Amino acid sequence: MFNFFNRFKQPVKVLNKPDLKEKAVLTRTGKSASSNFKSNFVYTCLLQENTQLENGDIIRAKTKLSREYHNYLIVSVRRADESVQATAYQCNGNAEIWRSKEVWDSNDDLVGSELTKVAEVPTNHVTVNSNMRLLDAGLLPSTTKEFRMPKCDIRLMDRIVLDGQNYCVDSIDTTKFDGLLAVQTSNDNRSL
Repeated sequence: MFNFFNRFKQPVKVLNKPDLKEKAVLTRTGKSASSNFKSNFVYTCLLQENTQLENGDIIRAKTKLSREYHNYLIVSVRRADESVQATAYQCNGNAEIWRSKEVWDSNDDLVGSELTKVAEVPTNHVTVNSNMRLLDAGLLPSTTKEFRMPKCDIRLMDRIVLDGQNYCVDSIDTTKFDGLLAVQTSNDNRSL
C-alpha cells in the first residue's frame, strides 16, 4: 500500500518541528449527515512508513482539491503493517492565550493587574450546542466553546482571545486526546 500511494504524497511542513521532513496524503473522512464538523474539519492522512509525526504535531499542507495551505492538528497516529494513518483536525483559528498578573507597588500594596500574552497557537474550536451537551456528559454547564490545541503554557482562568472574542479557561483536559489539550471555555466578561 505504501508504494501505491507514494506518488500522491506531498511534502508537509511540521510547524512545531521545523527540521522534520514529512510527506502525506490528506483526504476528508467522508460525508456525514450526522455531523457538519466531521465533514468539514476531519481529515485522514496517509503517512510515510518511517514517519516521526506524533499526536499534537501541527502540519501545514494542502489537499488536492484545495489550492490553499491550511494547518492541521494531528489527533491520532495509527501504525499497522500495511499503512501508517493519522486523523487530523483542520485548524480553524489561532488562539491567543493571555494571563493576568498582579501588579504591586513598592509598599507591597496591590495596585492592579496587567495582561501578558503567553502564547499564540493554531487551534481547532467548536461552539458548544445542545446536541453536544446531550452526547458529551463531560461538558461544564458554562461551556460555550471547546478548543483542541497542542500542549502549551495554559492555565485555568487564563483568557483566550479568538476573532476579537474573549473566553475564560474553565477546564483543561489532558486525557481526552493523547498528546493534546481539550480546553473548555466560557464567555469572558472580566475587566482585566
